[in-house]
Amino acid sequence: MKQTRVGRKRVYCSAKCGTRYRRHARPAADNTAFAEAALDDLLDLIDRFDLGDGGTEQSLGLILECEKVWKDLKSAVVLQSRDSRMKMPEIADKLHMSPSALSRMLEGAPGRRERRLAPVPPQQQPRSARHPVPGPPRARRPMGGTGDMDGAAPGHGPSATFASALSHLHRWSGATHKALGDEVGVDPSYISRVISGERIPSWEVTRKLVRALEADPEEILPLWRAARGYDTTGAADVQAALRGLHTAAGQPDTKVLKAKTGLSDEQIIHAFTGPTLPDWETTERIVNALHGSCDQILPLWSAAHAAAFANTSSGTTCTISAGAFG
Repeated sequence: MKQTRVGRKRVYCSAKCGTRYRRHARPAADNTAFAEAALDDLLDLIDRFDLGDGGTEQSLGLILECEKVWKDLKSAVVLQSRDSRMKMPEIADKLHMSPSALSRMLEGAPGRRERRLAPVPPQQQPRSARHPVPGPPRARRPMGGTGDMDGAAPGHGPSATFASALSHLHRWSGATHKALGDEVGVDPSYISRVISGERIPSWEVTRKLVRALEADPEEILPLWRAARGYDTTGAADVQAALRGLHTAAGQPDTKVLKAKTGLSDEQIIHAFTGPTLPDWETTERIVNALHGSCDQILPLWSAAHAAAFANTSSGTTCTISAGAFG
């Protein structure tokens, strides 16, 4: 019997009858295709690994991509288990997770499935010779958890960059404001204002929110400190700050950054995940490409550079007498 949402509330002869009707009326999602697509992408990334001496930096960048695809594959297998009538406590026990953590992971699974199975958009036609150079991207304020897809932060300034990072993380997670509010311990309306850039919360709230969005709080810490007007040299991890700007810009891939900065793939990957501090010229190019502020990153880079220099020179002995310093 076909029913609509208009009129009186639906009444079933029993709870079992209602469950059977809803299961029949709801179209089945293609979770098998979701799992196959994620597995194919993961195998493709694994084939690109080069574990020799010359491919170490490339492997570091591939690890980050594999972690994202692995989350999709994990969500797909859990959804398949649910389709086979496995209970949530049983799935959580096999994954060594708590049922509440498994439920939070499944909240963003439908969104990840839609993005994974979305058709590839057609390639855009090349621009005519009348307009060979595109203008700068128009910055927009995020509404409802969306950000500027071209990478420009909504509005201008450190507060806008911080809001753009949270906006992108929220869109990728697919979690609702209510679910995030319950996990963080604040009102869902406050979560909405934080993501839209209307409020800058305390670091405790920010840390819980970033963890709920399955991201690294250390990458958002420099953006939060800048948005609150604090001294950014208190967080001396330049690469974490660059990864935070990368998130705020919508995580453009290496090809886009290579075209904007003129750097090589190895230089870009090393700047984000390399074992040593990138030089300032490389850092400045990447910050400008990610629409960040060099005035805020330069003190952070200088403090990290000074710390690295102190560590390398700590083994030497000073031959100047203490009296020479007054």
